[in-house]
Amino acid sequence: MSVKHLYPVAVAAIMACAGAPASTSGTLPVGVLPRRPNILTLDEMAAAHADVATAYDAIARLRPNWLAAHGLTSTLGGGGGTEFAIVFVDGQSFGDLNSLRTIPAYQVSGFRYYNITEAGAKFGLRGGSSGVIEVITNLTRS
Repeated sequence: MSVKHLYPVAVAAIMACAGAPASTSGTLPVGVLPRRPNILTLDEMAAAHADVATAYDAIARLRPNWLAAHGLTSTLGGGGGTEFAIVFVDGQSFGDLNSLRTIPAYQVSGFRYYNITEAGAKFGLRGGSSGVIEVITNLTRS
């Protein structure tokens, strides 16, 4: 291959690198939201165009690992542990993962996932044995 055939490729590569300056301040470009693995905000859902009907759909699309089984545990009396996270809405116990299907997405202002340790610290024994998905609704905001 001759050098004249490589010239356009080299110019394109140089221009691509020059067009995306490296960030020295550690901040994200304007319009780019930081993705935090344990929090899902209304802004992130809107930015991802997550046109979904229920809270379950939003999580399934943007944080599917929250819905995964985390292994059956028997830390609760009588072996009553669960392998899936449980759901709290505005700080109150709400149910299992299927209860997310009853919450309209337009009522949600955000979600937070607590692993088993964090759930125990925040919710005590009510936090279950496989973590908690907390739903924060816009109904509680004034």
